[in-house]
Amino acid sequence: MRLRTFTALLTILAAPVHAAVTVNPADGFDELVRQGRAAFLASDLDGAESAYNQACPAELVDTYPVAKAVTCENLLASVDEARGNLVRAEQQFLHAVAGAEQAGPAYQPLYCARLIDLGEHYHRQGRTADAETSLLKAVGLARTLTAVKPELLPEALIRLGALYSDSPQPERGRAPLSEALAGVAEGGVSGRPVPPVNEIAFAHNALGMIDLAAGRQREAESNLRESVTLATNALGEDHTVTAAYQANLALTLLAEGQFGRAGLLLRRALFVVESRQPPPAGELAVICAEISAVASDEGKMARAEDYAQRAISILSVQQRPDPRTVSIAQVALARIYVKSHDTASAEKILPQAVEIQRQAAVYPGILAASVQLLAELRAQQRNWQAAEALYREALGIYEKDGTGNVKPAAAPLLLGLADVLRHEGGPKEEVRALESRARNILRTASQSTPHV
Repeated sequence: MRLRTFTALLTILAAPVHAAVTVNPADGFDELVRQGRAAFLASDLDGAESAYNQACPAELVDTYPVAKAVTCENLLASVDEARGNLVRAEQQFLHAVAGAEQAGPAYQPLYCARLIDLGEHYHRQGRTADAETSLLKAVGLARTLTAVKPELLPEALIRLGALYSDSPQPERGRAPLSEALAGVAEGGVSGRPVPPVNEIAFAHNALGMIDLAAGRQREAESNLRESVTLATNALGEDHTVTAAYQANLALTLLAEGQFGRAGLLLRRALFVVESRQPPPAGELAVICAEISAVASDEGKMARAEDYAQRAISILSVQQRPDPRTVSIAQVALARIYVKSHDTASAEKILPQAVEIQRQAAVYPGILAASVQLLAELRAQQRNWQAAEALYREALGIYEKDGTGNVKPAAAPLLLGLADVLRHEGGPKEEVRALESRARNILRTASQSTPHV
């Protein structure tokens, strides 16, 4: 679940600082901007607005140099957006872009940076087409500025790739992200300026989520571990961005059925997120949904239900909840109902959640597990034909990436399908073949598991 709720946070907190402003430190502008940014990242909007207003008094902004005035527009726009004043925020972002563009050729790097910021604003608001337009323009402009501001191109590519990764066609983000990371690597060798470390961490996170959507578990885990490492080094272990990356890494482990390892990461992420007052709702909902899945696997059903309900409650009051996040929380809750044979309650939420996951770019392992759960529900309802079709659909997801005969999670699917066929009076040869495949998978998994 490369979750938009996380992505929206990360596009703000992991964004490069496009200050592009050189002023006399004695006038206090830089220090006030620094204080404002620190307050903003700590969710202290009053403190951020106060610092920005002191740095950018309305009666003086018109007399500021272009770069400084444009920076003021952007800073105040970010506060307006966070407060929900979206019309005014957009106007300010657009005004900043226009001011930089009209300032002439010398200000092209500033114009490019403001296009990136505008694209990010649209991304956070779910205005994908507008975000794509702005970011594509930024990429095109950045390609002409590599001699004077080489770090702008990877920054623009990363933001464009992250936009695509957070869409129904996440694979579109692979090319710009790969180009950006290749440029960063080349810059590291040549000594050319590169984006800050937290921006590179953001790129690895987005690429890892694309890998996960494509069913490339090993590559996904590698990229997401790199994002956690880089964020920890750059921002610290107790930063919410680091916690967000940890939750995404935990998702890859959940998709592989490694609930214990996922639980360790999620408990740490939950502690960090809940330490902020108020806790960021989107991130908290995602973590709660994942913790519910871990608790369910551990047989702690009351805890699982509590966290699933908590996730759904948080998401229900959000202005633009991510459907994939909602569906995963609903599946977590439905799993509890199915295990307790409360078919009526499961029926109310599970079919629609699975349908959302089919249509969205949800990760293969997650989708297969959700379809399997729906198959179990249909079997409890003695709807054998529907159950058979669902078990076959879930198996097909694993077989599509060539792991159907080796992935441990496929074994219960094979056994479930065999049981359904037995109830239907299906071919005994197929039943025996399915059970044999399941035993082979479990035997292989047992032999590859180290013994303590």
